[in-house]
Amino acid sequence: MSIRSYKCPNCGAAIEFKPAKQKFACDYCLSEYTEQEIADIYKDLEEDVKEKPEDNIKELDHLASYDCNSCGATVVTDDTTTSTFCYYCHNPVIISDRLSGSFLPNKMIPFTIDKEKAQETFLNWTTKNKFVPKEFYSSSQLEKITGMYLPYWWADCEVNVDYKGEGNIVKVWKEGDMEYTETNKYNIVRKGNIQINNVEELAFTKISNELLDGIAPYDESQAMNFSMPYLSGFFAEQYNISEEEIVPKIEEQVRKYTNSLINDSVSEFKDINETNNKTEILSKTLNYTLLPAWILTYQYDGKTYVFAVNGQTGKSFGELPINNKKLFGVAAGIFAFTSIALVLGGMLIW
Repeated sequence: MSIRSYKCPNCGAAIEFKPAKQKFACDYCLSEYTEQEIADIYKDLEEDVKEKPEDNIKELDHLASYDCNSCGATVVTDDTTTSTFCYYCHNPVIISDRLSGSFLPNKMIPFTIDKEKAQETFLNWTTKNKFVPKEFYSSSQLEKITGMYLPYWWADCEVNVDYKGEGNIVKVWKEGDMEYTETNKYNIVRKGNIQINNVEELAFTKISNELLDGIAPYDESQAMNFSMPYLSGFFAEQYNISEEEIVPKIEEQVRKYTNSLINDSVSEFKDINETNNKTEILSKTLNYTLLPAWILTYQYDGKTYVFAVNGQTGKSFGELPINNKKLFGVAAGIFAFTSIALVLGGMLIW
């Protein structure tokens, strides 16, 4: 099969991962399951990931249609979607043929922030500004916030550093009315191998890198091996920036970080004359990783605004639309009040 859906063994309804409980649950009969229980129930399903797609897939231009295995309706996705919902029965649908081979993720961080918490974060953020359009934080708008696993490349690199330079350490002191300055010149050497882990780069072009930088970082220590059931109940995207394309960006990050370490280690020196600075990346291991985020988009006055919440830490970032009518009304009121005050003040002076 190319479509996966996780069903409750008790009633047959859909099972979704619930971040607040850190369990898999059925909303119909309220049954709950651990990851191990799901793995045992669907052991054969997980081992079947590398099967060839079935005939129920119709490829279109940048789109593909699948038959929902719950209600039989057509599920249409773009060419990078790996987890979605059936529009008609809202059954969670995982497109497993897009999670195989080089597109099978190595790692993932599951959601710990649920939809209610993400909505609360959004409301706290928007209601602080009274010039935001009311429809931006309406109930219907809140319901549009979407949990999504986004594709990243994470790299672990071993780096050789060979740095040499000359610098001064200046000491100034006073004795009575006399001020003394002592300058000592030193040879500076920083040499050796260092390990730099979890260098991350977004592997997806359909969302703003700046937006996701705003909700970084993630706690890499909580990353786990990829497990497909955690996608149930969320959207997920496949990378569309390849490993080969991402390597130059990874290497640039590593070199910048290495230089910052060197600069920190020589900060006590003045007037540094750098004679050698070589950074060689000896090895790198890239992991295709899925990271959780809550995303909300809003169209206002011809512009798209996007809000995001880190699905692990709850950190948020976005841009607020401004209701110009509200802003103009307040500004006009202030202007009118100021004008009246000036007139009255002038009359009193007169």
